[in-house]
Amino acid sequence: MKLFENFLTRQEENDIEKAMLKLPWYFNTIEDDINDITKKTPTYFVNVLGCENHGNSSEDIKPFVPLLFKLEEMTKRQYINRIVRVKANLYTRRPDFEENHFHKPHLDLYNKETMIGDDGEVFLYYANTSDGDTVFINEGLASNEFTVKKRIPHIKGTAVLFDNKQVHASSSPRLSEYRININFVFRK
Repeated sequence: MKLFENFLTRQEENDIEKAMLKLPWYFNTIEDDINDITKKTPTYFVNVLGCENHGNSSEDIKPFVPLLFKLEEMTKRQYINRIVRVKANLYTRRPDFEENHFHKPHLDLYNKETMIGDDGEVFLYYANTSDGDTVFINEGLASNEFTVKKRIPHIKGTAVLFDNKQVHASSSPRLSEYRININFVFRK
């Protein structure tokens, strides 16, 4: 896992945030409460599917290209031609959620029979500052109980690159109005 703080210039950060707020968002609902598996709590979020299995030819990923170039510059590795999916997520404020809550842990791409993540990498970029951490989990996806390995605060301009086999979870903000991130999935 590699954490990048101040990943872009301040101007680039602001440009990405503005572009994100202008996107056509699509409302979704998931029901989960990892703190009590027997209790279902609706979580409201909206997302934009920017690119799925279109490689770098998709017009939809244009606002995100500076992030990819910067990632390649920082890691000295190629990512643009390895894109499997790009999407943006916007979670709305949930003051009713308990402090330190998190959504159902998941893998971005995995084999549903083995519950093991596909070979690849995930790159998250935080487009705004918000409460609502990204939580990394110790256990595998098939586990019935999950413990926190690491929490990464949702700070504008921060990015994290990690193996697709790493189970993780989002969390809704309790205090901030919204939480926006961009999620890239790359094949190996």
